[in-house]
Amino acid sequence: MEKRWRCTICGYIHTGENPPETCPICGYDASYFELVTDEKEASVEVKSVPKPVTVQPDKAAAIRQALYRISYGLYIITAHAEGKDNGQCANTCFQITSDPAKVAIGINKQNYTHELIQKSGKFGVSVLSQTGHDYARGFGYRSGRDVNKFEGVAVHRGESGILLLDDVLVTMEATVTGQLDSGTHTLFLGDVTAGEILQEGDPMTYAFFRASK
Repeated sequence: MEKRWRCTICGYIHTGENPPETCPICGYDASYFELVTDEKEASVEVKSVPKPVTVQPDKAAAIRQALYRISYGLYIITAHAEGKDNGQCANTCFQITSDPAKVAIGINKQNYTHELIQKSGKFGVSVLSQTGHDYARGFGYRSGRDVNKFEGVAVHRGESGILLLDDVLVTMEATVTGQLDSGTHTLFLGDVTAGEILQEGDPMTYAFFRASK
């Protein structure tokens, strides 16, 4: 029977002879894992116990690991312009204000979706559930300039004419009201003009996707 290891920070369970080098959920190293016994398995509560890091990684590694600890969601950002549709997977979408409702998204300047947002001044957001792995892969690892990412995907057009996914938790549509040049990416600020609640469930996070893909 394989051993089971629990991350004492986030509760992630790893199966194997040894604990993983780093936790795929919270990024802490193997020293934060404990071997799960029958008694610990029966416990209904996993408490997060902070543990000080005594040996610091080099600066680049520290920055990388620090970024891993920021909580990200996974979203399908869509756009429509001049009769063309496209979408991409993104992990940068967050609320700026609630009244009026404003969100911001970060999009790589090389992406086709970026081009369509620049032309139309609008974008859509489909919030993935924890069963949305195929959507993350299908919209995330290829270019809309080469393939139709919507082929075989259940979608509908929102009020703005942008395609939105059906099999997601919620959707939003937004009109761009500002943008910030962020080097390789553009941060688009948008007023939310429409929203739909399609499913109940937990949203997909980047950490969950990495741990379960």
